[in-house]
Amino acid sequence: MKAKIVLVLPALFVGGWASAQTTNAPAAPLPHVVDVPQPAQPGVSPAGGSASDQLDPAKIAEYQKRFQEGYALEQKGQLAEALKIYNGILAEQPDAKRSLLEAGKISFKLNELPQANDYLDKLHEIVPDFPEAIELLIQINQALKHDVKVELLIRDFRELHDSDKDPEFAKSLYFVRERLPFGNQQIIVSQFFDYTQAPNTAWMAEVFDAGGNLQQRLLLNYDTEATRALRAKDAKYATTEIFTWFEHVLDHGQVKSINAYLQIFALPDYAKFRSAMLVLLATPPKPIYSAPVPASAAGQ
Repeated sequence: MKAKIVLVLPALFVGGWASAQTTNAPAAPLPHVVDVPQPAQPGVSPAGGSASDQLDPAKIAEYQKRFQEGYALEQKGQLAEALKIYNGILAEQPDAKRSLLEAGKISFKLNELPQANDYLDKLHEIVPDFPEAIELLIQINQALKHDVKVELLIRDFRELHDSDKDPEFAKSLYFVRERLPFGNQQIIVSQFFDYTQAPNTAWMAEVFDAGGNLQQRLLLNYDTEATRALRAKDAKYATTEIFTWFEHVLDHGQVKSINAYLQIFALPDYAKFRSAMLVLLATPPKPIYSAPVPASAAGQ
């Protein structure tokens, strides 16, 4: 069964990629997430305790000072020292949200995955609608091979995205699902929220060198025109969806040409996608179609 390949070059994946990444990143932490526990408001009983359990302003200022010291160390790359400060805060205030976030991020960087999961699970329990925590938990549990939990987190992430509770996050097209080593490089795999909408991408794999420079990009794209044509041709394909593997050929970070590889007729599950992705990145077959990217598009 063959279908005509329609090679589309959406602007998002040709020119202006860096700005598109920034625009569509999950929303930054909300103010209530980065604060240490606050004094109770008059007449309001805080969840999990009485008003008398809350901190006075002097204690809050102390925690904020300690947090800033830890954050400064973290920014300098002194991760173990920063984590020690965050843990000190959490020993006294287990619900200190920003300390949970930063401790989770550091543990993830240090490949201490169970610990990272514990910190961010706690944060997710306190603030269930915080996009960054959910995205990190997806990556951590993907690395831990907790497949069921990953799917449950993605379900919650989609619901949050579609709810429009966070307008900035609702604009996001995709999220990072997995980071994995690839020789001396790193692959970042992103999953799109809705492949039926432009740019019609289901998954994307980007290969970065040790310096963080983008070397290669592989995309699994939904082919709307080929799908429509096949369905119109034969009723037995009424629910068939056609996907095409594309590669962006890069030169100094700019897309110079796009190669199309094989087509498939159903969206694979993540495990099958991941396996095929690694094969295509390691030993790409001969393209079935190639097209240069016009200089005007590449320079947008």
